[in-house]
This record gives sequence, structure tokens and C-alpha cells, in this order.
Amino acid sequence: MFHGFIGEYQHTIDAKNRVMVPAKFREAFQGTQCEPSFYVTRGPDKCLLLFTPDQWQHWENSLDQITDVKNLKGSVRHFHRAIYANAQFVACDKLGRIVIPQTHVEFAGLREEVIILGVKQRLEIWSKERWKEYQEKILEDFEKLTEDIYQ
Repeated sequence: MFHGFIGEYQHTIDAKNRVMVPAKFREAFQGTQCEPSFYVTRGPDKCLLLFTPDQWQHWENSLDQITDVKNLKGSVRHFHRAIYANAQFVACDKLGRIVIPQTHVEFAGLREEVIILGVKQRLEIWSKERWKEYQEKILEDFEKLTEDIYQ
């Protein structure tokens, strides 16, 4: 039974922008009619967000609930454009790889080594360098972050 994506995996991106989706993450498709596939789009912190088709639909629905009456507000328009105009559907090949669009590779600064994270209902792809910088920054304030969330 699938309970969400967790874990951190280091992989490489090849010259054709192919990245191996960790086998653990492809297991989410076992017992379904679907081949492993994802919607990939730009995310905050210069990473890429990946959602399974079901998770993408759920995320869209929750986003619609939050922004429904604000669709013409500037920040909502900008956010929708950043997410939807940059979204692509990618399917795993027989070796479990997906092709990351070149614009996404450039946005996230992906080079040889990438980090693939399981973050509950989505995956994230980071450049190794940005992930290291991000972790150092967040870990400095981890206690404050924890307190803020649990208050």
C-alpha cells in the first residue's frame, strides 16, 4: 500500500536530460493500470516538482479550492502561469528514466549529479549543489521551524 514518497536519492542526469526515477518511487504504480509517469513543473526554491497523475489531479483540485474566488488576482494569475505553463507530462521508459525538458533543466540548474526527494505526495528534483545549500540553510533554523509548525 502506498503511503507517500519519502527518502533522498542521488542520481545522474545524462546528456539527453534523462534521469532515473528510483525504483522505490516507481513502486507507487504497482497494482495500477498506469505505467510510471509524472507531471513535472517548476517549484519553489529552484527545484522541480513531480506528481503522479492522481496526485496532480488532487493538487489541482486543492489549488482550485484555495484560489477559486481569487482567479483574477495578480498573484494567483502569476502562480498559475508559473505552474501550468511550465508543466509537462513525462513517462518512464523501460529502464525507469524520464526526460526532463531542457527549460526545466536550466531552471533548476541541473548538472551531472541530481538529488531526487520523496516529499509525501510529490517528488522533487534538485541540483546537488542547491540541495546542499538549502539543507544547510534550513538546518540552521530547524528548531524554530519545528516550533512554528507545532504551535
